[in-house]
Amino acid sequence: MTLEPIWRTHYEDGVAEAVDTVNHLLTQDLTETVSRHPGHTALHLVLKYLPLGLTLQSKITYRELDLASNRVAHALKSLGLQPGERVAIMLPNIPQYVISLYGILKAGLVVVNANPIYTAPELEHIFSDSNAKAVICMSGGLETVRSIQANTEIEHILITDINETLSGLARKLTARPLKELGHIADVVYGGGVYNLHLLMSQQTARSMAPAGEPDSMAVLQYTGGTTGVPRAAVLTHRSLGTNTSQTRAWFAKARDGEEVMMGALPFFHIFGLAITVLLSVRIGARIVITPNPRDTEQNLRLVSKEGITVFPGVPALYNAAINHEKAGEYDLSSVEYCISGGAPLPMEVQETFNRMTGGNLVEGYGLTECSPVVAANPLKGEARDGKIGLPFPSTEIRIVNVEQDEDGNYVDAEPGAEGELCVRGPQLMKEYWQQPEATAETIDEDGWLHTGDIVTMDDDGYLAVVDRKKELILVGGFNVVPREVEEVLYAHPAVLEAAVAGIPDESSGERVKAWVVLHEGQQATEDEIRDYCRQSLTGYKVPREVEFKDELPKSLVGKILRRLLVEAETGQTAA
Repeated sequence: MTLEPIWRTHYEDGVAEAVDTVNHLLTQDLTETVSRHPGHTALHLVLKYLPLGLTLQSKITYRELDLASNRVAHALKSLGLQPGERVAIMLPNIPQYVISLYGILKAGLVVVNANPIYTAPELEHIFSDSNAKAVICMSGGLETVRSIQANTEIEHILITDINETLSGLARKLTARPLKELGHIADVVYGGGVYNLHLLMSQQTARSMAPAGEPDSMAVLQYTGGTTGVPRAAVLTHRSLGTNTSQTRAWFAKARDGEEVMMGALPFFHIFGLAITVLLSVRIGARIVITPNPRDTEQNLRLVSKEGITVFPGVPALYNAAINHEKAGEYDLSSVEYCISGGAPLPMEVQETFNRMTGGNLVEGYGLTECSPVVAANPLKGEARDGKIGLPFPSTEIRIVNVEQDEDGNYVDAEPGAEGELCVRGPQLMKEYWQQPEATAETIDEDGWLHTGDIVTMDDDGYLAVVDRKKELILVGGFNVVPREVEEVLYAHPAVLEAAVAGIPDESSGERVKAWVVLHEGQQATEDEIRDYCRQSLTGYKVPREVEFKDELPKSLVGKILRRLLVEAETGQTAA
């Protein structure tokens, strides 16, 4: 049963209760923004030149982005690629990612996002599973692509480089250090290997007739693989475009053509694609691009110097910022909106970041299969600690018992009780690519997508994630929620980062283990940490083991990978 949308009464002023389902291609957003702000900067690359300590920059206007993406579209057509075929983008955050994205879409082709630092086996899975015909990558990635090409359908490799949009002198200055870092490599062109920019220069910049329909595939977005082999969500122009409309409605007070977006989230990740790229293009924002989001001081410098107003990120990004030794030296007061996703946002991080910036860092919730955003706390209204917020406009919510009844039916959870979150709305994926069984397991006959997340909803419609269904720890028949224990650990003054997971145990089924990173210069013992936890947690929730580490394994977007910690502990691959 669909829950009554009680949450709408807590939307901040100006946020629409519903949005129209998008009935156009994603490329139309760019076309419309070009008509409003042709000379406004769209892509602002800021690249640190390490040997001399210089900062090198390039700026591309919305009109230039439009023309460049037209050339990419014609270039891909010239290679014989047909509408509906897949083209992989294997790039870090550089302007060419956005140019390629819109060029691929204008040609009626489908974007396959690929992490540029993936290993050869990881890339082989994505390329072969998607049946990609072409890949756009940097010269430093060519050797890896070549090593697996024979096992895929890749016919064309288009090469660009991180410094390609810089001036001629800047390109020369950066060539050697980038080569030493492995980002640039010598390339022998021919045999299906092309210089992207040379190929673009040979094409017209004229607009191409729109190809495809709103329900056509736009992006094959592979899930993070934290629960197994990555599989691709089929995201359409309609689902991505409508989620952009939902996000735009949430950012009701955002000023068209005036916002400055922090481009630290990887564009190839669904969160970075949807918020940093698609929303920015919709509202004519300037995206300040940093290819290395792990350079915390550079992030602080960009906020201060460029007047960043919107800073989407993940908890690890904000945590690094507030704990940087030079954080107090930078003026961060331009920041107005920050939406955190990808992992639970510790309250300590949220409160400290808001004090530092005077802005509003709020937690949101989404998943690849929902293009991606489902819920968020109000950006200027009442954001509640520990909550992922209110369901987005035009989003239906259902909460069901974790276990089905004896007839195999899903039963609605009691009001306020824990249950699995189910979502229905125009932002849902079409299906999992070439996996009908997995699709049927995730989206039921009534169109409800079962997220696998255990949630509660309060009387005002605010959602709270208890934890992943598969990550609950079962200790002697009692459920332990990793996030609950992690929140206690994060409140300890010596703790910088923490992760909690279940480890197999002969007597209790599982035992709670914590992995902890301490603040630099701080000390704590295992007994001290356990004693601290006992003040807030019942006995079976207190970690039986505490392991101190220099760092925790993370995905490229900063999500702590509990799975890898468990695998290292048990020697077994997590399911």
